[in-house]
Amino acid sequence: MTARNPILVNGNRTLFDQQVVGDPTPPGEPTVFETGIPMRDGVELAATVWLPSAAALPVPAIVSVTPYDKDNSVFSAEEAKFYRGNEYAYVSVDTRGRGKSEGVWEAFVHDAEDTHDVIEWAGTQDWSTGAVGTTGLSYMGWVQWAAASQRPAHLRCMVSTSAAGRWQQEIPYLNGVFQLYFGWWVYLVRRRIAEAHGLEQHDWDAVLRTLPVRALGEVINPTGPTWEMLMTHDTMDDLWRSLRFEDLYSTIDVPCLHVTGWYDLEDLLGAFHHYEHMMADSPAADRQRLLVGPWSHVKSRFPDRRYADIDFGADAAVDMDAEHLRWFDYWLKGIDNGAAEDPPVSLFEPGHNRWRTPAAWPTSTGTRTLHFGGDAVAGTLRVDGADSVCGARSFTYDPADPMPTGLDVRNYPVEDVPLDQTANEGRADVLTYTGEVLDDALTVSGWPRVHLSASSDREDTDWHVKITDVHPDGRSVKVTQGCLRACHRESLETTSGPMVAGTVYEFDVEMWPTHHVFLPGHRIRVSVTSSDFPWFARNLNQMGPVVEHAEPLIAVNTVHHGPGTLSRVVLPVEEGRTVEG
Repeated sequence: MTARNPILVNGNRTLFDQQVVGDPTPPGEPTVFETGIPMRDGVELAATVWLPSAAALPVPAIVSVTPYDKDNSVFSAEEAKFYRGNEYAYVSVDTRGRGKSEGVWEAFVHDAEDTHDVIEWAGTQDWSTGAVGTTGLSYMGWVQWAAASQRPAHLRCMVSTSAAGRWQQEIPYLNGVFQLYFGWWVYLVRRRIAEAHGLEQHDWDAVLRTLPVRALGEVINPTGPTWEMLMTHDTMDDLWRSLRFEDLYSTIDVPCLHVTGWYDLEDLLGAFHHYEHMMADSPAADRQRLLVGPWSHVKSRFPDRRYADIDFGADAAVDMDAEHLRWFDYWLKGIDNGAAEDPPVSLFEPGHNRWRTPAAWPTSTGTRTLHFGGDAVAGTLRVDGADSVCGARSFTYDPADPMPTGLDVRNYPVEDVPLDQTANEGRADVLTYTGEVLDDALTVSGWPRVHLSASSDREDTDWHVKITDVHPDGRSVKVTQGCLRACHRESLETTSGPMVAGTVYEFDVEMWPTHHVFLPGHRIRVSVTSSDFPWFARNLNQMGPVVEHAEPLIAVNTVHHGPGTLSRVVLPVEEGRTVEG
């Protein structure tokens, strides 16, 4: 079987090109048709149903509910042909208010009930065996969990790829920091029908500098309330709490293949959120499988061997079609292919650049704490933390000259941004803290945390933190990252009030989950700055909704360290693992 890996950008077929439905076939051969699926409130969602030959019927159904056009050539039509060729029905559905579906497009809000009703419809058709699986990347991953929270009777299994759902600790705000890529996203889904190459109609390098951020709505010109919802709900309020299911995972008794990539900027946190809650709370904990590769968001569905500037080797190019089919064949058809006996966890291990199949995630057995230190010239990471000379290091953050993410905005949503942070770390507005050369390999596996003792001469700012692997040749390669808006240092539900100049505050920055081996001869580095643009909106160093600010203020931000302060990184590590282990 050959995995599909479409060319996505730069004049070739894109992810959002449309596919004309038709596929005329003689009687008795595979068929495709459009239909309306009634929702509980009377709204009809538009579906395209792909069936194998009549001789194969009835068959299990695989459902995907999408805001990206149910007949999209990559996410729907090609997927449908693949599953139909393996004797499944494939049901691709436009979300409410998108494509040909009735209703008003309001992202996230109706997906639980609507996707539940689609699953139940698919399970009761005369061409269906009653066994339904779900699949999809990103938004199409989120709708699966939304539906599963309502326990549809015909749902037998899921393949969830980089699924959203850890709202306000992932998207659309990450610990108080607005993910500006939602400007692209809302533009993409601003009308019922996706506009082919619509993202190319604007100079996004310039557009994304629009201030205030809310004014982007004039460029986006969206239909429906989605953009205004993102602008208005900037804390962990009732809307976002209603879309989180921490109290419901104990009721979700469904096998799931969880897939994501270590370098997914959009939904890595959501994918681990769903997986970890299922492992902790679900009666189906023994029927979960985790597969994580060195991939970006889109490449978690269409893997290849490269991420941006790094070649991870041929083994990184997993045949994802085969992985999905194996899962569905076992749970929907009862084929004894051994899927239930596969390793429960498969992790690609950057550093060694090879796959590992541990018994559980994470593989850490302890922690290693490295304290910030150093002087005004160079920052250090030490176990004892007692080498600080000046006790503080400062940088000037100018929102008019933010640290660049390195994203080629013309290629969105292929967000393979450079992992090499060497150039960014040379900027005057980036502080770096570097550990000693490692004599032995160190495996970091889990959720690191960075604790900053810090201050600012402005009432608010952002903290953007990265952990990098410094190679012997001096390259500093990103391992993981995290960020926190200063005014949300105590709560995401409310702000903590303005900072007072000269006062030192404690900030606990959650870093994204990672599994990485720092090899002998390498060094661990932590960088601290206050921007990561344009993936994240710029904090203009003011209190109040960041999307309303229009006048940038320059801030002098300071990290305090040495005896009596708490600036440090806490790494979850595998104790005693050797280079070969």
